[in-house]
Amino acid sequence: MATNEQIIKDFNAAFSRLNVDEVMGFFTDDIVYHNIPWPAAVGRAEVRKVIEGFFTGMGMTAANFEVVKQVSAGNLVMNERVDYLTIGGKTVALPVAGVFELVNGKIKAWRDYFDADTFNKALAG
Repeated sequence: MATNEQIIKDFNAAFSRLNVDEVMGFFTDDIVYHNIPWPAAVGRAEVRKVIEGFFTGMGMTAANFEVVKQVSAGNLVMNERVDYLTIGGKTVALPVAGVFELVNGKIKAWRDYFDADTFNKALAG
């Protein structure tokens, strides 16, 4: 069985393929996904809508999570990373601190902390 750190590495790689079904396969049924500047999405249906919103609604054509540091303890994995996201032809380099809680090899909670202004200004500019 893969370690929790490896599961998150695999998840980051899956996200870069922009395949909603593949990404959703990493989550528990009661997943909570919270981009801290915005409201949390609770449950598979809400989380799917958020991720589909990124991939298709916002026109994301590329995503690469460059992990700078990653640590884990028990069911918790935390990473410092730079998310390179291409949306509407513009690439955003977004510093992020990610926190993942896992249960039985699945992500039960995913919280990303970042500056929303950095994201919004890069897309607007």
